[in-house]
Amino acid sequence: MLKIWGIKFKLNILFLVVLFLFSISGLLITASLSFMAVLLHELAHSIVAQKEGVVVNEIELLPFGGVAKFRDLIQLKPKIEIKIALAGPIVNFILAALSLLLVRYKFLDLEVGIFFIKINLIIAIFNLIPALPLDGGRVLRALLTIKYGYKEATYYLLQLSKIVAFILAIISLVGLYYGYINMTMLVISFFIYFAALKEGKYTSYVLMQYIAKKKGKILKEKVVQIQQLIAIESTPLKEIIDKLIPNYFHVIMVVDKNLEVLGLVTEDKFINSLINDGIDTEIKDLLI
Repeated sequence: MLKIWGIKFKLNILFLVVLFLFSISGLLITASLSFMAVLLHELAHSIVAQKEGVVVNEIELLPFGGVAKFRDLIQLKPKIEIKIALAGPIVNFILAALSLLLVRYKFLDLEVGIFFIKINLIIAIFNLIPALPLDGGRVLRALLTIKYGYKEATYYLLQLSKIVAFILAIISLVGLYYGYINMTMLVISFFIYFAALKEGKYTSYVLMQYIAKKKGKILKEKVVQIQQLIAIESTPLKEIIDKLIPNYFHVIMVVDKNLEVLGLVTEDKFINSLINDGIDTEIKDLLI
């Protein structure tokens, strides 16, 4: 476990295995450069996150990047989450460009420089794949959250992540069949798939935890942005949860089947009913 600027860095077993294999193969410099590229990638995430006032609990280093664990991730505004997610790949692209210049003007050994360029490009491009928990998946989820809400956006990304994992596994197996060994890609495909399963398991819990805290947030900030929703009177609360957007206070307009307005339900009342009456309660019951 490393600690830099108060941030905990956890070394994933796969990351350690890759470093070990490089080292025993006489590729210590290669291993060190790989570690540096991954570390700088994650430090970029952390620095931008801290600048935006986001607490970074822990970062797990992986051969292809890392997984940053932020406190209250769901409370991030989509623009901020996108900025944090893109910080890592951008730094890798910058490092690749700087290395190219150093090689061009012979300030860096050609072989070392070419490898550092390649490893940074691989980490940057791979992390932009639209699958959770990769940076590309976080960016796409943030964009979808604006339109569909956090839970539904996460659901779409989880399905896409499983498809991506399946495609990577197929590519890896085909490569093995034709004699091109790439076990790392196969392991990564399994990692993405099981990470998606884990993310799906805790999404509802995280969302419930967030909306339970929102009343206190409103009382503290006094003024927040409002988002209006329209719901048919028979709609259960669990379906409305999917449409909630972080950092907005929602007012739900309840209508009948003829779209006649029956009344308004504030998010404060919605949260209280959700906690006390359950997720299957119909929205019309909150008007009584």
